[in-house]
Amino acid sequence: MKRTFLFISAIALIAIFIGYMISFQVNFDQSAILITFGKVSENNVINADGSDAGLHLKYPWPIQKVKTFDRRLFILNDRLEQQETNDKQVVILKTYVAWKIVNPLDFYRSLRDIEGSERFLKERLRSARSEVGRFAFDDLTNVNPQKLKIKEVEAAMLKRMMSDLSQQNCGITIKTLGITRIILPKQITTSVFERMKRTRQRIAQTARSQGDAIARRIRGVAERDKARIMSFAEQEAQSIRAEGDAGAAKYYKIFNENKEFALYLRKLEALEKTLSNNTTFMLDTQSIPFDVLEEINVVEPGKRNKLDVKNEK
Repeated sequence: MKRTFLFISAIALIAIFIGYMISFQVNFDQSAILITFGKVSENNVINADGSDAGLHLKYPWPIQKVKTFDRRLFILNDRLEQQETNDKQVVILKTYVAWKIVNPLDFYRSLRDIEGSERFLKERLRSARSEVGRFAFDDLTNVNPQKLKIKEVEAAMLKRMMSDLSQQNCGITIKTLGITRIILPKQITTSVFERMKRTRQRIAQTARSQGDAIARRIRGVAERDKARIMSFAEQEAQSIRAEGDAGAAKYYKIFNENKEFALYLRKLEALEKTLSNNTTFMLDTQSIPFDVLEEINVVEPGKRNKLDVKNEK
């Protein structure tokens, strides 16, 4: 019984070992190349487009061996490096590249592995950064976001790298290229800040000038409106005064016919207004208009006072 168990176990182990030697697994996010005696061909590429993942057979080593590659995106972050702009200014850039293996056979033949591809891409990326020299310093650092051309710089660098890769047949493609950092060298930082300060001052001065011009225009409109309103009001006042003078002239004409009677009526009017309330006054009857009270005498029945005589006249 024990010998039978050992025999079955040995057979199982041998079967597992043989299965391991003649089969291999390719995940959906991988591609593989079968290398036969150190040689490869297009027929030995497996799951290059993601449609052939799973378990596959092969000849045991040393006849065939398997080389697998990751089909996902790789991110390469390059180091900081100085670059000169079109106007002879210096900036320090840090860039990244997102790349992918699209042809495992060409990739294996030209670059072999990930380390080799990263060295290859770093060289091409440094060459592509020379595109920064086509742009001015203000295109990379500017207080006005509308004047920045970071996207254009990245597009120019990507185009340069894609052109280089198309001539190499290296089996990879660039999905994204970008600038992660822009640093100013210490020797030019102060001058850049001063220039930014002058730019801000110029913008502020322009804003103040525009504000002063608008204020002057508003004051001018207000002064014209004021003059027009005052002129209209003066004309209306003169018209009202003319009407009042014309109306008063009629009464003056009537009063001129009997000046004493007119003056007497004015005194009575003033006296009526003064004594309209129930109030006791001690007044000098010699002062106007209270002198009228001197002319009002208490007379005996059947006799007339001075006021009656004047009224008859």
